[in-house]
Amino acid sequence: MAAEASPGTDRSGVLWPYNKLPRLTTSRVSGSPEPPLPYRAQRLYPQLKLTFPVAVAHQPGSNLIWVITLDGPNGTANLRRFTDSPDVAETELVLAADNRITTDLVFHPNFVENGFVYLGHNRPIKEGGEKYSRISRFQVSLQPPFACDPQSETTIIEWPSDGHNGVAMTFGLDGMFYVTSGDGTSDSDTNLRGQEMSHLTAKVLRIDLEHPTDQRPYSIPADNPFVNQPGIAPETWAFGLRNPWRMTTDRVQGHIWVGNNGQDLWEQVYLIRKGENYGWSVYEGSHPFYLNRELGPAPHVKPMLEHHHSEARSLTGG
Repeated sequence: MAAEASPGTDRSGVLWPYNKLPRLTTSRVSGSPEPPLPYRAQRLYPQLKLTFPVAVAHQPGSNLIWVITLDGPNGTANLRRFTDSPDVAETELVLAADNRITTDLVFHPNFVENGFVYLGHNRPIKEGGEKYSRISRFQVSLQPPFACDPQSETTIIEWPSDGHNGVAMTFGLDGMFYVTSGDGTSDSDTNLRGQEMSHLTAKVLRIDLEHPTDQRPYSIPADNPFVNQPGIAPETWAFGLRNPWRMTTDRVQGHIWVGNNGQDLWEQVYLIRKGENYGWSVYEGSHPFYLNRELGPAPHVKPMLEHHHSEARSLTGG
């Protein structure tokens, strides 16, 4: 077994003349640095202290801001809110941490009339059991103090997932409810779900909350791209995503954007469109990953934007 080189030597034992290298104080570096960013971060609530906030949303029809903080036991989530005021210093606990890791929340477009808020979270279905990603709806009272009833929880949709859980949510301008799901693992799509169509994983799902059925609290929009196709989950709107951590609707154009975490080298941004395949895990963004795996029922679509891990490690959306 080779001995470790000592400081100042290589593995052959040759001494390097570090003391003869030019000092930085006497050397000159020439280059063309990028200009500084045309903005700077400014603290909006100077007295407010939050621990590990991961999602924030304004409660419609009020001056309240809701925030998810992963400051419960073992990284579980507390749901808090505070008054939108520059001098705010305290938060109110809305829902206390249990065994769920909540990472997104969204209010129903008609919240001021129905009081519905949706939470995306991951948790064991039973103690020590298999983990599921779940979208839950809660009822909030329509008058101050806007109490959120923990007993009002209704499961909208769920699927097995233990890593790369998705659960980002947005309402489209079409009134439909969009939900992300990751590949359900933490490395290399070991369950081969990226291009597998019968499960809800590795996708953007699109469902109609306004027309529930007797079997479930939603219906399948008739214009979803894979309706009535055998072996394909009809909730599927787009697929081939590894870890779609955040999703945003452009409130002017109606475009839906997803920030997707890559694995080895590339982070991606996708403009989500009907029936598209973003390639995971045959591709990581624009780049080959496991070419021996088969693509699903649509050609590979490259991201609108991607960056290398040498620039930044994780693209978390916005």
